Amino acid sequence: LCLGGQLLAYAGYVLVVRDTARVDNGPTLTFGESLRTVVAGFGVFAATRTSGGFAVDYWALRQAGENRDGAVARVLALGALEYAVLAPAALVSAIALLVDGEDVPLSLTLPWLAVIPGALIAVWLSSPKRAPRYADPGDGGRIRQWFAHAVAGLSILRTMFVAPPREHGLGLLGEAAYWAGDIACLWGALQVFGNPRLSVPALIVGYATGYVLTRRSLPAGGAGIVEIAMTFALHWVGFPF
Repeated sequence: LCLGGQLLAYAGYVLVVRDTARVDNGPTLTFGESLRTVVAGFGVFAATRTSGGFAVDYWALRQAGENRDGAVARVLALGALEYAVLAPAALVSAIALLVDGEDVPLSLTLPWLAVIPGALIAVWLSSPKRAPRYADPGDGGRIRQWFAHAVAGLSILRTMFVAPPREHGLGLLGEAAYWAGDIACLWGALQVFGNPRLSVPALIVGYATGYVLTRRSLPAGGAGIVEIAMTFALHWVGFPF
């Protein structure tokens, strides 16, 4: 199950990278290029860059012909897409835990309610009426450029969600497969220590809390950091320390 979950996760992310790259007439990555990018982004190369695996995505996009601003925006869109799929799942799971009254600390469930205002802000910023103005870095400083790139990334994400499924449905499906495969791998690994007796909502909340910062965005691929965060998150939702 662990092996199958990881293969599903990698295959899903290949679709994500390939689909995000071509939004709004972006560069076209072949399946092979997307696969190499994902393998490198999750592998040894990511461990040698302080920006994590997303540095690999950036250079793959640049080599495919994207300009600097466009490559940065698409990398940020990749990161935003990860949370756009995982965060709602964690929100629904947190609400389920609150309704069922499971013995999970409120400090672990209530913060996920922030997904709602966060999503509203993202929708507001990426509105076609505002996004072109906010996404223009102009001659501003680093903060202004970062904000412009973030809005541009949200605009790409919005396009993926509002376009007909035949255009970018594979990218969204791939992101769902990525998280589903990784969570299945975690559940399978926990079986080594006996039946964890964790409900599906508790498992999802524990996983999402441990991955507040994904390994692709962390220096050294998140080695050590993710393991520590996941250990405490799983303990907080009911798994023996």
